[in-house]
Amino acid sequence: MAIHTATSDNYEELVKEGFVIVDFYTETCAPCKVFSKILDGIEFELPFVNIVKVNATQYPELGDRNQIMATPTTFFYKDGELLERHVGVIPTDELKEKIGSYMY
Repeated sequence: MAIHTATSDNYEELVKEGFVIVDFYTETCAPCKVFSKILDGIEFELPFVNIVKVNATQYPELGDRNQIMATPTTFFYKDGELLERHVGVIPTDELKEKIGSYMY
């Protein structure tokens, strides 16, 4: 799967089916840039994982609706149900463990 970019119009559609990782970020956030590289690596290694990125500056209504107080904030969804919310960078090994626990 490719990394998808969410907007106010398509967010609900992108998270409603399967396992989805949502990354709320801002362009000026250094930890967000670090986490973005981790997600790029996950997308390369585990191409079956759905990744959705939300620019919280560009779409503040999505940040407000999802109570984003800091970036990066990561949501883990399965079939439209929010399973977990995490604030901060998630190291690659820990992220792979989370993916494994939620998918299998």
